Amino acid sequence: MTTGHPEREKEHRKSSEPWFNTVKPKNTESPATVRSGRGPAGVPEPTIIEPLPLNRKAAAKRSPRTLWKAALALGILASVVCGSGFLLNHLSKRSHPEPVETIAQVPGQPPQPVQAPEDKTPPLPEKHAKEEPQPAVAGQNQGAAETKAEGSLPARREKDQGSRKSVEERFYRHLSGGLTAYHEKNFALARSELTKAQELKPNAPEVLEALAQVEAAVRLQSMGDFQARAAEAEALEDWAKASDLYAAALALDRTLQFAVQGRERSLQRMEIDKRLQFYLQKPEALWSEESLARAVEVLNRAEGIEPKGPRLNHQLEAFRRLVKEAQIQIRVTLVSDNLTEVSVYRVGRLGRFTAQELLLRPGRYTVVGTREGYKDVRQEVLVKPGEAPLQVTIACREKV
Repeated sequence: MTTGHPEREKEHRKSSEPWFNTVKPKNTESPATVRSGRGPAGVPEPTIIEPLPLNRKAAAKRSPRTLWKAALALGILASVVCGSGFLLNHLSKRSHPEPVETIAQVPGQPPQPVQAPEDKTPPLPEKHAKEEPQPAVAGQNQGAAETKAEGSLPARREKDQGSRKSVEERFYRHLSGGLTAYHEKNFALARSELTKAQELKPNAPEVLEALAQVEAAVRLQSMGDFQARAAEAEALEDWAKASDLYAAALALDRTLQFAVQGRERSLQRMEIDKRLQFYLQKPEALWSEESLARAVEVLNRAEGIEPKGPRLNHQLEAFRRLVKEAQIQIRVTLVSDNLTEVSVYRVGRLGRFTAQELLLRPGRYTVVGTREGYKDVRQEVLVKPGEAPLQVTIACREKV
């Protein structure tokens, strides 16, 4: 913008320039150099620094941009000073130092003296006064605790050694008790004591070996017990119980010869005992030819058993009598009218007759009569062992 006055515009441009851009080169050349227009070779041109203006009127004529930058710098400085004051005030509340007021110094003004504020804080009671040296007391307590901890290390070591010694004593006490019980054949107590010793030292070889010996002894004792009980059952001829006991012994060791032989013997005797009991309870089972043949075979097997117990002897006595009676034939006389055809099941066709005698073993027989023009007749005949001779009449008399 031009005002039409060149001198005023020139003065305005000078006043608008920053005050710190006042360094101007001066012509200090010698007259000879000025006249010639060149300086001496190798000599730089000197510069002259003009002093800053101290005139307040000249500073007032500075440009608005320069004033804005100065205001911004003052604002930043004031913010820093206020933040520092807030921080110091906060720290003073925690450590109770004497509050210090700070006054921001404005550029261009002489520094103002800082006045210390009056101490208006009420005096602390004795309790607080005594609590002031707490950090030192805490340090002493910590040092005492560390000293106590260091002093307790030997006591702890002694305690650990005593604990280990106690474990050793308990271990050997249980081990000794277990071995003593083992030699006394009290295997239950021996196992209990050795198990307690193993809990204290799981991998101790002496405990593992002793436990193995106890288990072997228990197994042998169980085998002997099974053998004795099985022999007792055999003596009582309780073959089912004896078989179970021998099976239990074989469960411990399948190579035991007494158990192998005893179980086989018990099974055979148990089978014979069952068959003898069956025939003794149902004698009519011997009336058929096939059943009688099987009964004779069982009798022969039972006769070959030695030694025979009281039960077997009693069974054989009764069974021999039954087999003998089943083999004895009974006389049976059939009477007819000589007009009826007579047949006997399991015996055969007899034809027409007036009377005919038959020898029949004990059992059930069916006699059938047939005649042309007459109804058939049928009659059941029971022949019992040891009975007197029988007479049976069979004839067809009812016409169709």
